[in-house]
Amino acid sequence: MPASNLFNSPITRREAIRRAVVFSSGAWAAAQFGALQAKEAAASLGDGMHLLALGDYGTNGNDAQTSVAKQMAKFADGLGQPLAAVLALGDNFYSTIKPGRIERQFEEMYSKDSLDCPFYVCVGNHDYGTAKYDFQEGKLALQLDYAKNNPTSRWKLPSKWYTVELPNPENPLVRMIVLDGSYWEGGLTPQEKIEQRRFFKAELAKETKAPWTWMVNHYPLFSETVDRGDNKRLIEEWGPALKEHDISLAFAGHDHTLQHLQVEGYKPSFIVSGAGGARLYDCRTTDRGFVNNQVFGFNHVHVTPELLTVQFIDAKGNQLHAFTRDRNGKVEVVTKQEPATAGAAG
Repeated sequence: MPASNLFNSPITRREAIRRAVVFSSGAWAAAQFGALQAKEAAASLGDGMHLLALGDYGTNGNDAQTSVAKQMAKFADGLGQPLAAVLALGDNFYSTIKPGRIERQFEEMYSKDSLDCPFYVCVGNHDYGTAKYDFQEGKLALQLDYAKNNPTSRWKLPSKWYTVELPNPENPLVRMIVLDGSYWEGGLTPQEKIEQRRFFKAELAKETKAPWTWMVNHYPLFSETVDRGDNKRLIEEWGPALKEHDISLAFAGHDHTLQHLQVEGYKPSFIVSGAGGARLYDCRTTDRGFVNNQVFGFNHVHVTPELLTVQFIDAKGNQLHAFTRDRNGKVEVVTKQEPATAGAAG
C-alpha cells in the first residue's frame, strides 16, 4: 500500500509551505488519523528500508537522552523489520570523554537488541574538544580510534567525511554523503576544507544505482532558531550543489529542535534533528515549514524506490509531523495529529 494512502488529508508542497505557520504553531492537524502511537503509524508502511536519525544526544546520560534512547528501541521493536541504520548527527559526547564513556553512553544507552544496526556518525562542534568546546585535546581522535579499533561495534566513523550506500553497494536505495561542516576557527583546517570540497564534488559526479541521494552533516544550512538562524557560510559552501544536484534530503543537528523546512530555490527537504537530549533552543514562527522546540525526539525514515516517508517522533512515541517525498520532488505533509505541546516558540 502506498504510504500516502496511510495518512489522511495530504496537502501539496506549495500548500504545505503556505500553511506552515499554522501547522507549526500547533493549530493545524489532519483529522481522523488514527492511533496516537508513532509505532502503530510506522508499522503500516509496508516493505522498504527503515532508518532512524537523531542529533545532539551526547549528554552524560540525562533523563532526556535516556528517554529518547528507550523510545527509539521501542519504536524499532514495533516495526517488525530490521533497521538499516541510525544517522548519528553529531555532538556525540558533550564535555570530556573518560575511559568507558563510549561503552556506557553509546553501546549500553542505545539497545543492541533493538537497534542492532550501524550508527553512521557525523562530527559536531562538541566532538572536536577545542578550547571553545569542552577543552579535551584529542577528543575527536578518541571517537575515530574507537571506530577503527572496534570494527564489530555499531559505531561507524571512518573519517570526517565519507559516503555510504544503503542497504548495500550492490543494490542501493540511498547514497548517503556524510560531511563535516566545522568551518569555524579550530574546526576544519584550510587544507581539510579544500580536500572535503573536492570529495563532495567528486561524489556528486559519480554514477550511482541508488534512486536517492542524501547529504548528512551536523550543521543546518537553514534553521528557525532565534540565536543562530541560517548558516551563511555553509549556504555559500554547499548551497550551489543543493540547487543543482538531485539531493532529496539534507539532514543536520546542531540546533536543539525538530524542523522540516522547504526553502525556495533549493531541491532538498531540510531536516533538523537536534532533540536527542541536550537543552532545547528558542525558535521563531516560520513560513518555511514545521518547527518544534517543545519536546525531545528523533526521526524515522521509510525508503522505497519511489517514495520517502519521514516522521518526527517524540520521546513518548507521538508522531509530531510527517511528510512524504516522491522521485519528482513532490512533498506532501501527512501529519496524523499534532499534540498541543508542538510548535514554535520565540
